[in-house]
Amino acid sequence: MVDKEVVGAIKAVAPHPSNPQIVYAGSVNGGVWRTGDAGSARPTWQQLTDQLPSLSIGALQFDPTDGTQATLVAGSGRFSSLNRIGGALVGVLRSTDGGNTWTVLDAAGQFKAFHICDVVPRGQTIVVAANNAGIFRTTDAGITWAPVTGAAGTGLPVGVSFAVTSDPTRPTDLYAHVGTAGIFKSTNTGSTWTKVSTAAMDALLSQAVNVKIATGATDNVYVAIASGPAGLTGLFRSGNGGGTWTPLDLPSTVEATVGPDQIRIGLHPGRQAGIHLSLAADRVDHNVVYIGGDRQPDRTEALPTATSRFPNAVGARDYSGRIFRVDAARPTGSQASHITHSHTASGTAPHADSRSMAIDAQGDLLEGDDGGVYRRRNPRSDTADWVSIIGDLQATELHSGAWDANTGTAIGGAQDTGTPQQPGPAAGRWPSVSTGDGAVVVVDDTTTPTLSVRYSSFQNLNGFRREVYDASGVLQSRVPIPMQVLGPGAGVAAQFYTPLELNQVVATRLVIGATNGVYESDDQGDTVTAIAPGIQVNSVNAGLAAPIAYGAQGNADVLYIGSGTSVFVRTAAPPAPLAVSAGYPGTSPVRGIAVVPTDPSTAFAIDAGAVHRTTNAGITWTNVTSNLLALGGVVLRSVAYCADLNGGSVVVGTNAGVFAAAGPGFTWTMLGSGLPRVPVPRLRYSPASRLLLAATLGRGAWTLDIP
Repeated sequence: MVDKEVVGAIKAVAPHPSNPQIVYAGSVNGGVWRTGDAGSARPTWQQLTDQLPSLSIGALQFDPTDGTQATLVAGSGRFSSLNRIGGALVGVLRSTDGGNTWTVLDAAGQFKAFHICDVVPRGQTIVVAANNAGIFRTTDAGITWAPVTGAAGTGLPVGVSFAVTSDPTRPTDLYAHVGTAGIFKSTNTGSTWTKVSTAAMDALLSQAVNVKIATGATDNVYVAIASGPAGLTGLFRSGNGGGTWTPLDLPSTVEATVGPDQIRIGLHPGRQAGIHLSLAADRVDHNVVYIGGDRQPDRTEALPTATSRFPNAVGARDYSGRIFRVDAARPTGSQASHITHSHTASGTAPHADSRSMAIDAQGDLLEGDDGGVYRRRNPRSDTADWVSIIGDLQATELHSGAWDANTGTAIGGAQDTGTPQQPGPAAGRWPSVSTGDGAVVVVDDTTTPTLSVRYSSFQNLNGFRREVYDASGVLQSRVPIPMQVLGPGAGVAAQFYTPLELNQVVATRLVIGATNGVYESDDQGDTVTAIAPGIQVNSVNAGLAAPIAYGAQGNADVLYIGSGTSVFVRTAAPPAPLAVSAGYPGTSPVRGIAVVPTDPSTAFAIDAGAVHRTTNAGITWTNVTSNLLALGGVVLRSVAYCADLNGGSVVVGTNAGVFAAAGPGFTWTMLGSGLPRVPVPRLRYSPASRLLLAATLGRGAWTLDIP
C-alpha cells in the first residue's frame, strides 16, 4: 500500500450517524477511542475507556433510537490474533454522553466468561451475541439480562452466536446467527425469532468458524459464512428481509494459469477466517456489499515455481488487505471485484486482516483491521484510494520490548505490525525496522560505550539481525545473524516468536529458545551451540513471556528457563547441563523468570496465578504471591527485578497493572499510576536509565522512572 501507517488491531468501527468527522473505534486490547476530525490528514483521537476494568473490545455500535446520537454500546471479548490474549471479560459497556463516561453492565457477573462479538442497542433494549455462549437480551438498559438462545418461547435454539445485527430503517427487525441451526429473524427487537436461512446456508453453518450479517436500507440482507481453513464458503443476499435468498459469487482472483486451468485464490489465503472477516452493505446501491478477508496471496501460493512473490494478480506488492465489492445485479461469475491495488487511483490498500467495516454518513467505507482504521472514498468506484485515519491512535499490541539506555529510546515486537522503534526520546510515532509479525527484541547497550546493538526479526526468526546505533540513534551497521551451529546438533528451528535473552554480565552472550532445544552463543549469535536439545522454552505466542533469565554477578553462566510447567536451571559453565528444578511447585506453564542481578542463586518465576522465589538456584522455592491477586492482578504476564526500588523488588506485569514487592514480607503494591488496565506481557528494567519499560498488548509502550 502507498500509506503504510499502522498501529494495532481494531475490532469495531462505529461512524457517527450524521457527522462523518466523528468516528469511534473499538480496539482489540486498547479500549474505545473517538476522533472528531476523521477527514483530516492526521486525525486526533481521544481514549475513552482507560478507567474501565478491561480494554478488550469485541463490539461497538450507536443506538439509533437516541435522537441526540450520543448513546453507544460496546461489548468486551478477547479477539487478539495473538492467541486471543486479552483483559478481563466484563460484559457490556454503555455510554449516553458520546463515550465520555461508561456504565458496565455485567449481568451480575454472568458475562465474565463471554466474548461479545456483536451488540444491537435499542433504547432500554439491548441484544448481544457472544461467540462462546449465544444471544442475550435486556429490556431495562442492562439491569437484568436473560438468555434468548435456548429459552422457551423465543424460537432460538441453543447455540453460540457469531453475529447479530439490525435493519437500519426498521429498528425492531433483527437478524442473528445461532450455531449450526441457521440464521434467524426477529421483528420485535429480539423477543421472538423465526428461522429464515435455507438448507444450503445451514449446510455451510455446520462447519462455520465465523459468520457476518450486514443489512441495507431496503430490506436487503447479506450473510457471509466462513468454514474452517477453507475460508469464505458462502455469501448470500436476500432482497426481502430474509424471505428468499440468492447465493452470490465468492470473491477470488486468478493468480496463475496452468494449461487450460485457472488457479484461483479466495478471500482467505492466510487461512484466518475464524477471526478475519468483515461485511458492510452499501447505503446507495442496494445490490452492493463489501467484504474483507485476511491478506493478499503471493504468486508462489498459486504457482510454487514462480520466480518472485509479487506483484500478484491485483498488483499487490506485499501482504496487505484483501477487500472486495460484490454486486448482485451483475451476472453470476462477474459479481466480485477487488477494490484495492490496481482498482484504486494509486495502488493503495489497507493493512491486512480485516475485522470490521462500516459506511459513514457521506458514503465512505471505513475498515478496521490488525493495522488500524482506514477509509476508502467512493467505494463503488475503482478510482479512489485507501487512506489511513490512524492519526495519533495508540493501540499497538506489543508482546516484547527493550530499552536502549544510550539513546533513551525503546524498541518493540508487535503483533502483526512489525518491529517498531522510537526514533528519538519521547517520540510518539515509531518507524518499523521490519514488518510482518514483530518478534522478540533485545538490546545490548553496555558492551561498547556509546554504541547499542539491537537484535530483531520477524516471525520464525526471519530477518534475524543485529543493528548497531550510536548515542544519537544513527544506524552504524546492520548484520544478518547466521547462527552457525558448532559441534553436534541440528540447526536452530525457530518458534513463531522465538525467545531470546542476553547475558546480564557479558552481553555478547545470547540464549535462543528454539522448537528443537536451547542454543547458546558467545559471539552475538554468529555461532551457536545446542546446550539442551529437546527442551523448548515457553514462547509468547502461547500466551507466555519468553521465560529466560541469564547471567548474574558472580556467575555469568547461571541460566534459568521455563519449559511447560517446569523450570530448568544451570549453575556452571558449559557443558554443565540444564537440569529440571525438582522443587519447583508451579502447576501451570511458566510465564516469566527473573534472576537477581547481584545474586545468581535468587530468582523469581511466575505462572498464571502465582509468584515463586528461590534463594538456592532452584533447589527449593517459596510462594511469595501474598496479596497480589487480591489487588486485581489476577492474571500474571511478566516479571522483572528492580534493584533500585525499595532496596530490591520483584516487579510483575498483569492484565490489570504492574505491581511490586520486596522481601522479606513480599507485600505487593501497585507500581506507579496512569497505566491502563491492559495486559503487560513484557517488563524490562534499565539500571543505567533507572527506568522500567512495560510493553503492553494493546496500548503500546510505557515507562516509569525509578527515583
